Amino acid sequence: MQMNRTARLGFVVLLLLSVPAIAVSAEFSVGAAVGIVTPPAGSYLAGYGRDRRAESRHDDLYARAVVIQAQHEAVAIVVIDCIGLLYPDVQRIRARAVALLDGEVLAPERIIVTSTHTHAGPDVAGLWGGHIFSSGRDEAYIDHLVETAAQQIVQAVAALQPALMKAGSATAVFSWVENRSEPGLLDNRISVVQFVDDAGNSIATLTNYPCHPTVLGPDNHQVSADYVGGFYQFMDSSLGGVNLFLQGAIGGWVQPLQGDRSFALAREYGELLGEVSSAVLLEAERIAQPAISFASTTFDIPLRNFGFRLLMFIGVLDRQMFDGGLRTEVAWFSVGGVQIATHPGETSPAYSIATRNLMGNPRHSMVLGLGLDALGYILKPEFFTDPESYPHADYLTTVSVGPAAAPRLMQALQTIVPQTQPGQSGTGAGR
Repeated sequence: MQMNRTARLGFVVLLLLSVPAIAVSAEFSVGAAVGIVTPPAGSYLAGYGRDRRAESRHDDLYARAVVIQAQHEAVAIVVIDCIGLLYPDVQRIRARAVALLDGEVLAPERIIVTSTHTHAGPDVAGLWGGHIFSSGRDEAYIDHLVETAAQQIVQAVAALQPALMKAGSATAVFSWVENRSEPGLLDNRISVVQFVDDAGNSIATLTNYPCHPTVLGPDNHQVSADYVGGFYQFMDSSLGGVNLFLQGAIGGWVQPLQGDRSFALAREYGELLGEVSSAVLLEAERIAQPAISFASTTFDIPLRNFGFRLLMFIGVLDRQMFDGGLRTEVAWFSVGGVQIATHPGETSPAYSIATRNLMGNPRHSMVLGLGLDALGYILKPEFFTDPESYPHADYLTTVSVGPAAAPRLMQALQTIVPQTQPGQSGTGAGR
């Protein structure tokens, strides 16, 4: 790393958790693909205030997919550069991909869709239209996004090839990443998984780290993946293959220091994250456990947010109610012993840490925020009962389903995370 640049950006410490490499033969099959999902000029941009339209493109947005297969088991991960894809649209991507594959290789629940949460991407939820009574969703664009994401899964299946797997994890503390509502509470784990072919060329690299992509501010009118764009540029040029950034637990309120809110600063943060990810890979261990285990379950969260109810009533938010609640889904899966769990929104780091504890604090684990859904902030119940103790609670609670979200999430995860050793099958719907 360039130490003068690193010092300027505030990279404080990187503690590598390394073990000696293990020589193994390729027993995974892995394929990856990437497609552009940049919205057209004139699209409503998500995040911040309403009626903010895209005037031009600074950098492209992508749907990036990887399909992993081992011992007749398979799972797909798709990450989309957007504010957060809602569960009904996730189900559309799954259904379309399975239809294109003619039911082969993947069951729909084995397709994990997540979002990076850029605030310089399209309004895929409908919340940021011209005014409160109008949706900002462009349904023609949503159709294109669904089709493109599904096609990347199909292309990744077509590209399946023998692969070696390696994984690395570290504690990375950046002074430019902060929790504005609970200072000091962060999940500082960075986890990197890479699949390479027999020649050592990268097929796909997955990086999991939590921080809002909000360097760019509300005055920006250019489409961009924010710092994730800089991360992708660095990783694509230095590693090759298809690179996936998997957002972590960013709720309650994990943000970057925004400085001049420039594209240059966003790119620098992304490149620094790429440098750290590459450093973790240098110390990564080979995974000699070619196995996949999977479990998922659906559950309902009581909807206590009057604003959400109003938007659903007037048709701005298109979401079905189930006995006064919103139905969503969580998944747990293990790939070569690397455990991965999804959270259906922007969770407090407290629940990312709790999820890792639930999984037994394995050497390598990932928590995917905005995984399978985008239900807004998933906060500690105390944000609702004692808001004076939490800076920005007055805002954060207005974009949350309600105080039951976090307890229901953890209860659902407890039903699917196995109490057996990593790599063995869990229990729950969708196995």
